Amino acid sequence: MSLVHRFLLALAMLLCAPAFAAGPAAWSPQEADHPSTVSLRAFLERMRSITGSAPDTVLPVAVGRNQTALYEALRKEEIRVAVMTSSAVGRVAPMARVMNLPYILANSRQMFSMLDGEIGQQMEAQMAANGLVVLGWYDGATRTMYSRKKLDSVSALQNVKIRIPSRKDLSSLVESLGGVPQKIDYEQVNSSFDQGQIDAAENDLLSYETEGHYKRAPYYYLNNNHIVQFEALVVTKSWFDKLPVTQREALKAAGRESAAANRKTWTDRMAKARTRLEKEGVKFVEYGNSGVLLSRAAAVYRPYMQDPATRDLLVTLMTSRM
Repeated sequence: MSLVHRFLLALAMLLCAPAFAAGPAAWSPQEADHPSTVSLRAFLERMRSITGSAPDTVLPVAVGRNQTALYEALRKEEIRVAVMTSSAVGRVAPMARVMNLPYILANSRQMFSMLDGEIGQQMEAQMAANGLVVLGWYDGATRTMYSRKKLDSVSALQNVKIRIPSRKDLSSLVESLGGVPQKIDYEQVNSSFDQGQIDAAENDLLSYETEGHYKRAPYYYLNNNHIVQFEALVVTKSWFDKLPVTQREALKAAGRESAAANRKTWTDRMAKARTRLEKEGVKFVEYGNSGVLLSRAAAVYRPYMQDPATRDLLVTLMTSRM
């Protein structure tokens, strides 16, 4: 291999490597103005006042999209503080995977009653065993469907082309409801509506509003909360355990305060979004029956029913939705 070829190969490897900061950094899976990132930045200021230091850099979203690389960066303390999605938590805490199942949670109120109780404590223990301390549970948004034309019932989803991200669980869900999943990049949703490639899409209300999807799909389905998501505010355990007890307790309190503020921010943002969208002509629709939706998605639950680590929680949640 020539010197030039070796140089080009080394340059390519450098450009493809994760862009972690030189010192311990922070990371959020959301953009700068998102409630989760705003909450993280506010927590970092509290962290600085408690411990005397905090990461100065919040790394770009793309840095942590590879969950394996994210966990490795946390293990090495290249990232010291992070907001982790429920799917990332599910890599080490099986209960989180159950809570991510479609139609298994009615709303964020039910979700937080679990996260703030025994189930949350068990997941926190599993995270701690993997080197992470959970300081608070954030709202990760509730995903639902919206469409160009009104869908009067669950049966009306038959053969409806529904945009989804590249997620196997959502693809299986759409198929179980009789729809046709269309894996399309987020940035192409509006043009896909315009070109007739999709009849409906799914996401949370904030994304629906900020990206202007409501201009193409004015029907938003309130009781079709197919995934109620959470996020975890975490710090690395190796760093946390070295702190004096008083600082650890203060950080735990700051984490709880951050979570409470985050949830209120979400509630306020959603209320304002709904008011604005109603003025723009969006119709908030209820249809179907939660029991029907649950039964349609039953095939997605089967592997979790067969797993002893997730069976009991799944049965409890399914019973509560019937």
